[in-house]
Amino acid sequence: MKPVIAMGLFTVVISCLSSASVSAQSDAIAKEFFGLHIHRADRGTAWPEVPFGSWRLWDANVTWAELEPSRGKWNFSRLDKYIAMAEMRGVDILLPLANTPGWAAARPSEASAYSPGNASEPATMDDWRRYVRAVGERYKGRIRNYEIWNEPNLRPHFTGSMDKLVDLTCEAFKILKSIDKSNKVVSPAASTGTKDHIEHLDRFLASGGKKCIDVVAHHFYVTQSGPEAMVPIIRDVRRVMNKNGVSEKPLWNTETGWRFDSKDGSSDHPMVRGYKKITADDTNFVLKAFALSKAEGVDRFYWYAWDNKSALGFIDPHSGSPKPIVQQWRHAYDRLLGASQVRCSQNQNNWICTFVKKDGVKDEVSWSAK
Repeated sequence: MKPVIAMGLFTVVISCLSSASVSAQSDAIAKEFFGLHIHRADRGTAWPEVPFGSWRLWDANVTWAELEPSRGKWNFSRLDKYIAMAEMRGVDILLPLANTPGWAAARPSEASAYSPGNASEPATMDDWRRYVRAVGERYKGRIRNYEIWNEPNLRPHFTGSMDKLVDLTCEAFKILKSIDKSNKVVSPAASTGTKDHIEHLDRFLASGGKKCIDVVAHHFYVTQSGPEAMVPIIRDVRRVMNKNGVSEKPLWNTETGWRFDSKDGSSDHPMVRGYKKITADDTNFVLKAFALSKAEGVDRFYWYAWDNKSALGFIDPHSGSPKPIVQQWRHAYDRLLGASQVRCSQNQNNWICTFVKKDGVKDEVSWSAK
């Protein structure tokens, strides 16, 4: 994640669903739609007490810089553990390929959100190719979804050019498909942390990136607002997808989160000051976020993060106890798993989402946005 610039409040009137929204709702919601980030699954964090189907391994210390800290010296022990944990529970893995080690970086002393050089592209493409092939071959048939980089529109995460980003994506695409044709390559996900995040996606697709991906990804952070604020952003992304001829590809929200109130004071972390505080009184907050996203054609939603220490988590960072919001996750999962025909509409500040549950019973959630 880091850093994220919060989005402001917005006003939008929706009189009908977009064509993308309508066509996206015939399929039942699979468990993989419900995604999580877990940072320390092998270092003290108990396995989440909520049902979920997919796990994005970001801020989990398994980037290129951690897997190959020096040239040719690999350390797969942590990633091996994560894969085994996921397999035991039937959870799908999404692995971001990112963070150039200092020894391989084009600019090894350059500052980044993590260690020096991590935001730089590699000095030589051969090192990138070795990394992608090593991971792809080791986890053939066990990891099937690979995301290229993380939030490349934010300089603390990527300082290379758009051409370099496209090159990295297309090289990874060729290698991963040669290893296993069923591997899926997920596009570099821009974040709402900059005003040009939609333009960044447009340029990536138009510069050749659209030929080297199976899934379009974006980070729909709206940290000062409720989940309704995602709707116009999702529609902007789908407009760009249509413009570039990739409207048929799945759209994944590979990272989004809110500030959940905590009893141990963690909600006062400097990183989240100014973020909208979500409390137990925000009824059906999780359900609303999931339903609105699905209604707009989002096929996966990876929540950031189960054990985040800056209050963007579902557990208290000190005690590890579940926050009240966890009950909302279970409730949303039970109502939406297997559901179809998810549709949402708005009349001024009043919203309603309807869907048909897996047992055939019609259900709905309605609310007034604050």
